[in-house]
Amino acid sequence: MEHKRWTCLVLAAIAAQALCSPGCQPKEGPFVPRDVIRPEPVYCFDTVGHIRGSKPFILGGTCCCTPRQELMDQYHADGICTNLTLQDLIRLYKEAGIKTALDHKWCNNLCRAGPHVVKGGHCMVPPTAGTDNFEEVRFGLKYVPASRANPKAKKQNAAQEKRGHEKDKQAADTENRPGQSP
Repeated sequence: MEHKRWTCLVLAAIAAQALCSPGCQPKEGPFVPRDVIRPEPVYCFDTVGHIRGSKPFILGGTCCCTPRQELMDQYHADGICTNLTLQDLIRLYKEAGIKTALDHKWCNNLCRAGPHVVKGGHCMVPPTAGTDNFEEVRFGLKYVPASRANPKAKKQNAAQEKRGHEKDKQAADTENRPGQSP
């Protein structure tokens, strides 16, 4: 019995020493709050609401809202797409192979059509709030691909990529020639 008591006391002393050792105590220093200033929203979509004056994504704009009559009325009030009907806009998205919330929902752009159109994919379903994908789409944080709505920009981008790949291949060929020392 005495042996168990001593064992418990030793274990308690070891635990107390471990908890009070300098390496385990919180480090002192100034509190640095996280930056709460967000960048201005770049893209709008159903869950955040339409940004007045923004054009549909398929026409080179920043509006990724699902085509609906209320949205078309807003476009027309803003002087945008005045020559298009709701059916015309839906047809443009379908012809481009872009899936909207009319086709499916709640995929966070992880579906077969993903990623989101602003990232070069074919899915325009609103991203799930609170995810990195939401932040990236809403604020355009990692967006760099050429506009899919502009075929000329796509051709220019493809030509630039091809030239870049050719330069990379030439550099690799130069490095890997037999008989040459680096």
